[in-house]
Amino acid sequence: MDKILSNIRAVNGVTGIIVIDKSRALTYQMMPASYSADEVKNIALSLLHLGKAFPAAMSMDFFFETGVGRLYNNEEQITLIIGRPELNLNALGVVCREAILAIGRKFARGQLGISSPSKAEPFEAGFDFLLKAINIISANCVDKIGAYMVTKNLRRAKDELTGKYPILINVSVDNNGFCTLIRGADFGQKENAMKAFAHWANLFLSHCARSTDKLSPEDILKLTFEIKDRLDLSGFYQVYADSQFKP
Repeated sequence: MDKILSNIRAVNGVTGIIVIDKSRALTYQMMPASYSADEVKNIALSLLHLGKAFPAAMSMDFFFETGVGRLYNNEEQITLIIGRPELNLNALGVVCREAILAIGRKFARGQLGISSPSKAEPFEAGFDFLLKAINIISANCVDKIGAYMVTKNLRRAKDELTGKYPILINVSVDNNGFCTLIRGADFGQKENAMKAFAHWANLFLSHCARSTDKLSPEDILKLTFEIKDRLDLSGFYQVYADSQFKP
């Protein structure tokens, strides 16, 4: 992924790129250092909304006071490229003709990579961190559909998965949708924690989506944005995406 984004960035006048994998809700970016984390977050969230609202297989150019931009909305991903006023959009189009297709092929094959060299170190997501992730998802969902529906669907999803992931028996969900570790819990299958929590999160959001249009499994990036980098580095989003295809 880095090589593809670097080829686009090499076009004279290009200053930044953000790509979002729609199916896995993953973000890859090479943005200027002048952009804060919050600014990149807001751009990525806006792109997610645009990707759903706009038809696939389209591109759009933007012209603003300090530069230009081009948006590519494809079935697999949405890509935003920004540049200085002198950016030659025709030259950019020649490079992107193959680059956008290459990104789509990588997403389809699951050949993913972290686009920021400073974030390339793996992160091991322990049980406490995964529990924190579930509680962040839960809290954000409570804001949208209320504690009752969140609690109901969290418990339902957990109960359906305890046979496959016994580690989930060790977690309790209170009436506010807050998850805690049961005292004296047995971690005999701790190695399955990542799969268990990723599958639980996916099934929970799937249940929510059946009763409301305010949530869907594809919202995982928005619901976990505050810890997105660590989840990404731990492989959580890849496991989450894989769990969508399993009963």
